[in-house]
Amino acid sequence: MDKKRIIELLAGELEISPAELENYKSELNEIGLTSLKFISFIVKLEETFDIEILDSDLLMDNFITIDKLFGTLKKYFSEPQVTKKCLILDADGVLWKGISGEEDIVIDGEVLAFHAALKDLYRRGVLLCICSKNENFLIERSLVHPKMLLAKENFACITANRNDKVTSIRAISDELNMTLDAMAFVDDSDYELGFVGMNLPEVECIKLDYSDSSVIERITSIFSDVQPTSDLNRTQLYHEQKEREKDKLRFTSPEEYNSSLMTRVRVARAEISQCARLSELSSRTHQFNLSAKSYTEDELRRIITGRECDIFVLDAADKYGDMGIVGMAVLRDNVIEAFMLSCRVFERGFEYMLLDAVKSAASGQISGIYSATEKNKRFADFYKSNGVVTV
Repeated sequence: MDKKRIIELLAGELEISPAELENYKSELNEIGLTSLKFISFIVKLEETFDIEILDSDLLMDNFITIDKLFGTLKKYFSEPQVTKKCLILDADGVLWKGISGEEDIVIDGEVLAFHAALKDLYRRGVLLCICSKNENFLIERSLVHPKMLLAKENFACITANRNDKVTSIRAISDELNMTLDAMAFVDDSDYELGFVGMNLPEVECIKLDYSDSSVIERITSIFSDVQPTSDLNRTQLYHEQKEREKDKLRFTSPEEYNSSLMTRVRVARAEISQCARLSELSSRTHQFNLSAKSYTEDELRRIITGRECDIFVLDAADKYGDMGIVGMAVLRDNVIEAFMLSCRVFERGFEYMLLDAVKSAASGQISGIYSATEKNKRFADFYKSNGVVTV
């Protein structure tokens, strides 16, 4: 969805600048959206994007705020489906019954059943995080309760402070370098869920009610697309990444940084045994995925065995651990049909190493497919800046 262009169309109808409208949070009728302007906006929207808005959606109330507008239009634009990767949990009333520091917490059979489900998600590679308004030391003290099935090391991130939960979830998103639409949030408070849902509509919100026997199944079903992979412990990878980020602050160039970490990078042609990891990388990578393309294991296996094109993989390791395969490029007849890099290794220069390997294998001038999405626009000029013709 080209949100920038949609904002421009609406701003034109309202006779204001797009900059004024972009962060506007109140109802649009307060700044001049009348029924006539609404219809005119819809007509221009349909003409610009070659879509047809359903009659059932043609209600001003569905477009009365910017968030509602984008929520209504989402179904008309085909973008890659984002797999949920991260489950953010409140602590008090969710990971245990009661409030840490105010009363003895209770971990009974219902809570233990939820712990078991969370432990299963953890094993499958879902990142678990805590977002609490309680004090950090109280939350960590409760995590060592003798009945807890989960430990501190099972959580990729623990945010416990007096900040509002919207601020804390944004901080978690930044720390994990993960987009908000890859996250789900569980709380027992209607207020907190409503506040997060209103301000972060990309985050899926679920109320935990221990009297509802179906709630655990609903939570786990959100992550049904997450498939267990090889031997990668995703939470451990993120803990290692935190240490790398701390080191990064001491250096001014990727070369110095990589050298300090004793980084080892290898680019090679893909092997059949790597298909599961490569398929997962392609489905999980949205920010630096220039063609927005994903592959199934069967597709990759067919490509490799049939030698339809060249698949290059980049794996890396450093003093903190083995990062595994973090990059992939697919070259078909001198056209790069896919080029992707995990967000965990941004700003380390790995993309240039991968591109150099592709260029070396090509028989002449190469071009690259770039398909713009909301998430990959940060890298829209990558090919152009590196001597590759964009198609």
